[in-house]
Amino acid sequence: MDSKPASPSSSPKPSSVKPNASRLINYALPPSDLESDLVIVFDAESRSVPKEKKTAVFIEDAFRVLLSELVNAGFSFKVRGHKPGSVFIFVKASDAVVSFASYRSQIKDWLFGIRTSAPVAPVSQDKLDDNFSTAERLRLVYERLTNSEKDHGLGITPGQGDWVFVKSIFALHDPKFNVAWIERWSTKWILDDDELDIIRNTFGEKIALYFAFLQYYFARLLFPTVVGLLAFFFLPPYSPTFAIISCLWGCVFIESWKRREIELAVRWGVKGCSNLVTHRAAFIGESEREDPVTGDLVWYYPPWKRVLKEFTAIPTALAAGLILIGIQAVVFVIEIFLSEIYDGPLKQYLVFLPTALLATLVPTLTAFYNIIATGMTDWENHVTERTYDTSMTQKMFVLNFLTAYMGLFLTSYVYLPFGHLIAPNMDIITATMERFIGETASAKKFTINKFRLKQQYIYFTATAQLINFFVETLLPYIQRRAFKEAKKLQEKVTGTSEEIFKDKTEEASFLTRVRTEADFPDYVVGDDYREMVVQFGYLSLFATVWPLAPLFSFINNWVELRGDAVKICLDTKRPIPSKAETIGPWLDNLTFLTWLGSLTTSSLVSMFRASATERDCSYLVSARPWVLLSAVLLSEHAYFVARYLIGLVYDALDSTVVQKHRRLQYLNRQQTLNRSLTEGERIETLEHAEMVVTETKRDEWHASIAEAVATLQTCLVKSEADKKKD
Repeated sequence: MDSKPASPSSSPKPSSVKPNASRLINYALPPSDLESDLVIVFDAESRSVPKEKKTAVFIEDAFRVLLSELVNAGFSFKVRGHKPGSVFIFVKASDAVVSFASYRSQIKDWLFGIRTSAPVAPVSQDKLDDNFSTAERLRLVYERLTNSEKDHGLGITPGQGDWVFVKSIFALHDPKFNVAWIERWSTKWILDDDELDIIRNTFGEKIALYFAFLQYYFARLLFPTVVGLLAFFFLPPYSPTFAIISCLWGCVFIESWKRREIELAVRWGVKGCSNLVTHRAAFIGESEREDPVTGDLVWYYPPWKRVLKEFTAIPTALAAGLILIGIQAVVFVIEIFLSEIYDGPLKQYLVFLPTALLATLVPTLTAFYNIIATGMTDWENHVTERTYDTSMTQKMFVLNFLTAYMGLFLTSYVYLPFGHLIAPNMDIITATMERFIGETASAKKFTINKFRLKQQYIYFTATAQLINFFVETLLPYIQRRAFKEAKKLQEKVTGTSEEIFKDKTEEASFLTRVRTEADFPDYVVGDDYREMVVQFGYLSLFATVWPLAPLFSFINNWVELRGDAVKICLDTKRPIPSKAETIGPWLDNLTFLTWLGSLTTSSLVSMFRASATERDCSYLVSARPWVLLSAVLLSEHAYFVARYLIGLVYDALDSTVVQKHRRLQYLNRQQTLNRSLTEGERIETLEHAEMVVTETKRDEWHASIAEAVATLQTCLVKSEADKKKD
C-alpha cells in the first residue's frame, strides 16, 4: 500500500543549478496515511440536486454508495474535510488492482494491434514492475473509476446520474518532480527525446505529444527566422522570393510533423490507439448490437442521426461567424474614422472606444457561442471522447479563426484597396458625427496609412504574444499570491483566523496544499494547441507583410515551452494521463491554414509589391483584377503540387523507428503462427487475490465507511451552522 511505483525516468535527479522553483511550489508531502492515487471531491452543496431532495439522509446514502463501490472494486480510501458541506476522498489502488488492470489493458492493446508483443502476465501481484510509470498507474486507476461497466469501470461520472455529489476527480501534483522539472528546463536550451519520455512517464502521451509538437515547431522555426532576417535586410517589401519560401516551409513542416508523430507513437507504444473504442459515460445508445470487431454486445446509436445533428451545427457556426464579422467590421470603421479622420472634441477619449467595444463584445460572443457549441456537441451523442473532442475543436476553430485574423483581412482586402473611396464621402461621415456629438466636428485630410497592415501584424506577432504570456502564465500566480496576502492582512487587522477544520498537526500542511490544488482549474491542452495553431496561421497567411515575424515566434516559443511547464506546475490541476498518437483535428487545421496561406500570400504580393515603395498612397493596389486572380489560382495549384511532391519524398525516406516497429510486428505474428495457444486463459476468467472478499475484510470496510460518514456529517453540520450565521 505504501509503494510508489514510478519509472526511473519519471523521477529525474534534480539539477545542480538551483533557481527559486522550490519557493514557488508547496513542498508538503502526504503522510503515509494519506498517500493516494486520486482524490474525489464529494460536495453536498451540488446544484444538480433539487433543494427539496438535498436532505442529510439522501446525501449520506449517496456517500455510502460511493464508498461501497470503491471498496468492492479493491480500493482503499481515507476521508478528510475540504470545506463546509464538502469532503476529500483519498483513493488508493492496491498493486494487485493496478496489475490486473494493466494486464487487461495489454490484452486489449494486443487485440487491436497496438502492442507488438504479446501481453505479459504479472510475475507478482503484490509488487509492480520497477519500470511501471506514474502516468500508466494514474491512467489505469482513473479509467477503472470513470469508465462504464462495459469497459470494466465503475462508471463514476462527476455531476451525472448517481454521482451528482461527486464534484471532481483529480490527481495531486508531485512537488519533487515539479521542482526538478522547472529547474532542469530553466537551464536547457534544447529538449531531447529523453525529456519527452520523462513527461510521457509523468503526465501521459497526450501531454507529452503537445510538448513534442511545440519543441518540433520551435526547432523548425529556425529556418524561416534566418530567411526572414535576410529578407528584411536584403529583399524589398512583399518579396515573391520570401513568399514562396514561406509557403514551401509550411508544407514541409506539416508533412515532416506527420512523420514525427508516427515515430513518437511507435516509441511510446501507442501506435493505433485511436482505434480503441472506450465509450463516453455520457453516451446514450438506442439499442444493443453486436460489435462488428469484437463480437460483444454494445450500445448502438445510428450514425446517420449523429451526422444529421452535426450538419445542423453549420448554420449555427455561420450565424456566429457573420455576427462576429459584422461586429469587427463596424468597430473597424469606427476605429479608422476616429484615428485617421476625426479631429473634433473628445478625440483623446473616443480613440479608446473601438478597443473597449472589441474587448467587451468579442469575448461575450465567444463565451455565448462556446455554451451553444458545447450543448450541440453533447446533443450529437458521440461514442468516444476522441470524436467528441474533434467535433468541439472544429466548431470552436471557426470562431477562433475569425477572431484572430479578421482585422488583418479587413485591412488587407478592404481598407488598403478601397480606402481611397472614403475621401469623396467625407462630408457625409462628418455630418453624421456632428449629429451624434452635438457639436461641429472638424476632419483631417484623409490619406491611406500604408503602414497600417504592418503595424497591426507587428502587434499580433510580437506585442500580443508577450501580453498573452503574462496573462496566461504569470497573472494567475500573481492573483493567487495577492489574494493570499490580502487574506493574511485581513486576519491580522481583525485579529481573527478562518480555520474551517482542525486538521491533525502532521496532516495540516499537506491538506492545505490539497485544498489549494482542488481550486485550480483543469489543464486543457486544447487551449495551448489553439494558441500555437493561431500563431502558425499568422506566419502562413501574412508572413510576407513583415519578415521578422518568425523571429518573434521563435523567441516566444522557447519561452512558451517553459511557461507551459510552469503553468501546469503552479496554475492548474495535474493532468490526468491519457493515450494519444496524434494531435488530431489540430493537424487538419494546420493543413487548412497552409492552403489558405498560398492564396493570401500570392494576393498580398500581387496587390502591394509594386506600391510598397511608392510615396503616393492614394491608390495602393496596382494589380489588375485578372492578374490578381491568375496569381491566386497559380499559387493554389502550385501548393497542391508541392505538397504532393513533398509527401512523396517523405514516404520514400522511411523512418528507422517505423521499420523496427514493422519488424517486431512481423516476428511476433510469425511466433504466434508457429505455436499453439491451447493453454491461453480467457480474460473474463482472470481473478486476483485482492478481489476475494473475506469476512474480516468486510468488517474493516464497514468500519472505514462508518468513520468516513462521521467526517461527512461534521462537514454538513458546519455547513448548516454557516448558513444560520448568514
